[in-house]
Amino acid sequence: MTMMRLLMFVLLACVGAPAMADNVFQIDADLESGTVNHRRMLLCCGLPGDDRHREQMTEACRRIIGSAQVVLGVQPENLVVLAGDEEMQSVLQSDHAATEICTRETMIGAIAQAADKLGPTDAFWCILIGHSHPYGSESQFNVSGKDLNQGEFAKAAAAINCREQVFWLTQPISGFWIRPLARPGRIIVTATEADLEFTGTEMPYALAAVMAGESENQPLDDIDGDGTLSFLDLYLATNLEITERFRAIDRLQTEHAQLDDNGDGRGSEVQQPYLPVVPKDEDEGDKEKDEEESPEEEVQVPDETEVVNAETQPKPPLIQSRNLDGFRSRYVLISKPNTVEPKPKSESQKPESETTADNSVETASS
Repeated sequence: MTMMRLLMFVLLACVGAPAMADNVFQIDADLESGTVNHRRMLLCCGLPGDDRHREQMTEACRRIIGSAQVVLGVQPENLVVLAGDEEMQSVLQSDHAATEICTRETMIGAIAQAADKLGPTDAFWCILIGHSHPYGSESQFNVSGKDLNQGEFAKAAAAINCREQVFWLTQPISGFWIRPLARPGRIIVTATEADLEFTGTEMPYALAAVMAGESENQPLDDIDGDGTLSFLDLYLATNLEITERFRAIDRLQTEHAQLDDNGDGRGSEVQQPYLPVVPKDEDEGDKEKDEEESPEEEVQVPDETEVVNAETQPKPPLIQSRNLDGFRSRYVLISKPNTVEPKPKSESQKPESETTADNSVETASS
């Protein structure tokens, strides 16, 4: 009897194997086609907290709204915008008339409405901009009224069921959001690690600048060198821009983005191999000696060979394993922005890491 059951099990496994293989092949074909029917996007901006952040966040939202159609292919009727407060809402309505106030209820409601409209071959993007604070094991996204934590957001996002799903969380302490949000086929980006980085983030402003073609350091390009322009390139360009902004003001980088697109709930710093090599500093004693010997020399010109080598450092190998973070992101195709000259920065538009207007940023710079 036992032998008969074993033979039946083997027979069923052999019959079922081709069907399973066909299913896997179909999933891979859908992924590598890189095409979706419609892209819908939800842009949520939480409470700004003060005038400086209101101006910065409003400008970031305007850039994302203005570039969403060209870069992401999101038509205006498929874009939902939630503003941090009424003052921000009044400004953003000139760019997108159907702009509402961002609350816990409007966020959950907007996700539910998107879930009802999405088809199997559609795409859904969600971008969060704002402040957050820890509350026990929770990361609370600060909005008008009751704040929203990662568990509540993940519960609402569970209704999203479509081919392409992107959740880009640019707020502090966003690393906590990866595990509850993770699922196969979903791309999640957070600005920070889970429990180590609490200060204001540069990511929303860098992302908006890259999308708008107004980045100061790194344009949106085929950074991984696979011959296409993809979500991975947008992620890499944003992080290269962030790194260069911190280095430009000689500050320790206080945010390290995480990417999870293999569904295991663990983010990876996929950008790390792409970051430019930092040249080694000279010995402080040698510097002082050189200054004594040549007091009239004020500026040291860098060696041209070193500059060229930094610019032409070899690209890391392509991410070709489906088990690695970054692979799925290579097959989410986007387009180049309409490049414009970057605008000069006003005092209120300085990098988050450069200012000390609130306690969190003071901690970062101390």
